[in-house]
Amino acid sequence: MNEPRRQFLCYAGAILSGAICGIRLQAQPQSRKMPSPPDPAQTEPPPADHSNDRISQRAVLQQHGKQFRDSLASLAERVSQLKEEVEELHSAEIFSVKIYKQTSEIERLAKQLKSLARN
Repeated sequence: MNEPRRQFLCYAGAILSGAICGIRLQAQPQSRKMPSPPDPAQTEPPPADHSNDRISQRAVLQQHGKQFRDSLASLAERVSQLKEEVEELHSAEIFSVKIYKQTSEIERLAKQLKSLARN
């Protein structure tokens, strides 16, 4: 009775080791081919007329500058109003919701100025 067990285990071991070797052979990296080069860039010459671009760019810059100055004036006005209201309060009083909303508005204006300054 031990002989059939030994044969079964021998055959099972052979099949298992063959399967493992087969998996290892498949798991080895395959040779890779060189990728094809990208398409060449378009070689069309840029348009010769840049005067319209400069005018439109200048107009955009002037618009950004105006928005920046307007936002800065609004921010300065809001800050001065908040400063006056805070100076009128006594230190024992609690800040009102109005002051909280004003500080939120000032923060929003400051962020807007920061984004305008980046452009």
